[in-house]
Amino acid sequence: MMDQNPALESDESLMTQVSKGNLNGFEILVKRHQNKVYRLILHMLHQEEEAWDVAQEVFLKIYNSRQSYAENAKFTTWLYRIATNAAIDRIRQLRRDQKVQGLEEHEEFVSEDHGPQDQLQIQEARQQLERALAKLSERQRGMVIMKYYEGFAVNEIAEVFDCAAGTVKATLFQAVRNLRDHLGQLGIADAEVIK
Repeated sequence: MMDQNPALESDESLMTQVSKGNLNGFEILVKRHQNKVYRLILHMLHQEEEAWDVAQEVFLKIYNSRQSYAENAKFTTWLYRIATNAAIDRIRQLRRDQKVQGLEEHEEFVSEDHGPQDQLQIQEARQQLERALAKLSERQRGMVIMKYYEGFAVNEIAEVFDCAAGTVKATLFQAVRNLRDHLGQLGIADAEVIK
């Protein structure tokens, strides 16, 4: 496989090469996945600087663990398991250090289809959703973010969390119910933010 362009090789092929000492493919893997890993972590932490730090730590862990990569393993499952665990660890660390601050909106919503009043209502609804997400357990939050924000399939989430697909479905069901209850208490119709 060394004859073909490394940028066209599968993640698994590149990681297998990296695990055997050929480190050229590592840069390609980082470029392919850094933005998705960052977004996943940002949704969990709600702090941009912390999310970048954790994302960098994830790739450092991947690099340092390269020799333990199982050739038959799906690279993205391994990567997202490490990323999710790293984000959960950071959340726990922040809570221990009492550094967890109020959630901040990390992306602006701008649309020509909505007037200023509509944009304000949408922004407020998103902030309430972020607060409701923060009340979920780390496991529930991680699964909700992977499913509804990042578009992972249930079986992919099950692989990342090392559980059965039925467990993921039940956890998501309970998490969405908890979100709806919390948003309902705030007077926000769930249809506004949860679909």
